[in-house]
Amino acid sequence: MTENRDLLFFESCHTSWCFDIGKLKFKRIPRPQTRQASATDFAAAQWEEYFDLIFDSGSDEFTVVLNRSETKLLRSWRHSENCAHCFGGASSYETEEISLGQLRDLLDSQD
Repeated sequence: MTENRDLLFFESCHTSWCFDIGKLKFKRIPRPQTRQASATDFAAAQWEEYFDLIFDSGSDEFTVVLNRSETKLLRSWRHSENCAHCFGGASSYETEEISLGQLRDLLDSQD
């Protein structure tokens, strides 16, 4: 995790994250499995608004709160060298965003 003025940078298993803490904006850049996101990837990514960034003090998990009502969230974990979540980068799991409506539909279809 790197801080530079009001910017906070860190990696999750499949995404490079940049937070402008002063402006409450962030960028997330999907990483190729073989490297971190490049400067070109970063420049092309759009800034998005967020309302809070919460780190779990007992783990590497974090939550990005995307709206005031806290109904739209992004949850992930910071990547580490011996990461248990992606097995050191060997997993093909991809991060994706899902709405509460989509989640309800998925749960209803499993009943």
